[in-house]
Amino acid sequence: MAAPPSADEITLVTGGNGAIGAPLVESLASGAATVVSLARGAQPEGAPGVRRLSGDIRQGATLGLDDNTAADLRARVTTIVHAAALTRFDAPLDAARQTNVDGTAHLLAFAAQCPRLERLCALSTVYVAGRRTGTILEPELDHDRGFVNHYEQSKYESERLLRGEMARLPIAICRLSTTLGDSASGRVDRPAAIHQAMRFLHHSLLPMIPGTPESPVDVIPTDYAVAAVRHLAGAGFVAGGTFHVCAGTDAPCEDELIDLTIDTFLDHRPAWRRRAIERPVIVALDTFDLFRRSVEEVADSALAASVGVLGHFAPQLAFPKTFDDGQCRAALALAGIHRPPVRDTLVKVVKYLLDHDWGARAASGAAV
Repeated sequence: MAAPPSADEITLVTGGNGAIGAPLVESLASGAATVVSLARGAQPEGAPGVRRLSGDIRQGATLGLDDNTAADLRARVTTIVHAAALTRFDAPLDAARQTNVDGTAHLLAFAAQCPRLERLCALSTVYVAGRRTGTILEPELDHDRGFVNHYEQSKYESERLLRGEMARLPIAICRLSTTLGDSASGRVDRPAAIHQAMRFLHHSLLPMIPGTPESPVDVIPTDYAVAAVRHLAGAGFVAGGTFHVCAGTDAPCEDELIDLTIDTFLDHRPAWRRRAIERPVIVALDTFDLFRRSVEEVADSALAASVGVLGHFAPQLAFPKTFDDGQCRAALALAGIHRPPVRDTLVKVVKYLLDHDWGARAASGAAV
């Protein structure tokens, strides 16, 4: 286990303006190490002392930086948190690979030239498991079951690159589940596909969902994900380790998640009851696919939008799986980090979205 970062250490966070990268940068800035945030787009003003750089991991081993800046970083960086990714579920495979696979290869080439590097924590997704079912263990990766979308596939390919370099670089992998929002306030800073699905349900544009009533829906509080990554990239770093930052056996099933969401609508917006909206039907994947094709042919814009969002991620529910997180929970428990109740967070998030008119328009993913 690595020692905690000290004042003369530099932590580089790629994707520093992303859904996890941005709050992680803020959290790391409160520690001893100097934080450098690298991102393609504009970065939010935040904690003082953070050095914010414009770069692009797709642009070779200098990460889109000028030669002098890249050389200075290579000479000084001790920790890298690789959070940059194209997370759009509807992204073409070439685009997903360009960021998630080629970008990771460039990051590894950069890291190989960092003489002081002690830790490289790469963020991945539990859904590298693709269409596998059953219990998914943390050390597992290789399978031939296929994937629901190109995001999953490209992150799987990225992990294979990372594992291939573990013999010569200090690498750990954190596989994150779907993040909901803040466990205390329910705040959602980056509405995503799951929040969009909730909005469609509220507006009676979610007549059916693929899966089974018992399918686990693994979701976690965003603040838990950030706290976990901060620890596993710092004092809790274990070279060669793979950790599932997820709900595990505490994940609600599909039936329960729908009920909790609808009950929160009813409790927090009593007038919603008068709309007499039918509960979504949980159907087999082939039935959902037939429904999706029918909607596309009819070209009802509102319904097509809801089915389009669902079509790129909801089919994962038709491949029920539970992610084992024993190693992750044990490592976090040593630091006093425990996962907040997932169901409580879900209710707070739904209330927050209702109170804030669903926030910004949710997307099916983003580039960070």
